[in-house]
Order: sequence, then structure tokens, then C-alpha cells
Amino acid sequence: MLRKLLLILIVSFLLAACAGTSAPKTAIALDLTDFAYSPFAVTVAAGQPVVITLENKGQVEHDFVIEKIDAKVTVTKDSGSESHHAHGEESNFDVHASAQVGEITILELTVSEPGTYQFFCSVEGHKEAGMIGELIVIPIEE
Repeated sequence: MLRKLLLILIVSFLLAACAGTSAPKTAIALDLTDFAYSPFAVTVAAGQPVVITLENKGQVEHDFVIEKIDAKVTVTKDSGSESHHAHGEESNFDVHASAQVGEITILELTVSEPGTYQFFCSVEGHKEAGMIGELIVIPIEE
């Protein structure tokens, strides 16, 4: 009886420990240049956290914007300028992170719904110059 109770306690402890671990995060590096993103398209799984590193290799400040998306966003390292942050606060973007010339900004993004979402640079004229890309969110495989 004591062995059975001990076995149940050990199994319960192991299950509780496993439940507390989080899924590994996907890491994506996105280069921002004048006037493109590289890579153009990024594919991620719905509901899974993704760490996106924005590296500005251009000659002017750039950003990464998604207008409408159901996502949890946390900027963990921000290299955007104060003037750009003021620009972003006036917007209605669900995702907005910027990076100054030669700098890196890091954000964590977890998208709820599968679909294809356009991201772009909201600096005046940059989207029109072709600074756009696609975030492709696929359903989680079970």
C-alpha cells in the first residue's frame, strides 16, 4: 500500500513539473533595409510564442507594423527613437516596433488565429516604396 501511494506521489509530481514547462520559442531574424524586409515571408504556428529580432541595416529608422491581428506582443528590447514612438502612439496598430539605424529591437509575438497578415514599415513613403512582407500563421499540428 505504501509503495502504491509513493508511486502515485512521484507520478503526480512529475506530471506537475511537466505541466509547468513552456513550449520552446521560435526565433526569427528579420533584416530591415532601404526598403525591404528579409526574409519577405515568415511562417509561424498559431498560439506559439515567437521571438522576432528586427535588425535595421538601412540608412534610416524603420519599423515593423501589423495593423489588425489578434496577438499578444511584448517588446523585450527597444531601440526605437522617441520621435518614432510618438508616431506609433498616434496609430491604431496592433503590432508596432521600431529600430534605429544599426540597432536591434526584439519582440515576442504570439498570434491567436491562423491566416496571412501583411506587415510593413509605417514610416512615410516606405510601404509605398515596397517595404512590406507577410506573416503566415499556420494551425498547430496535434
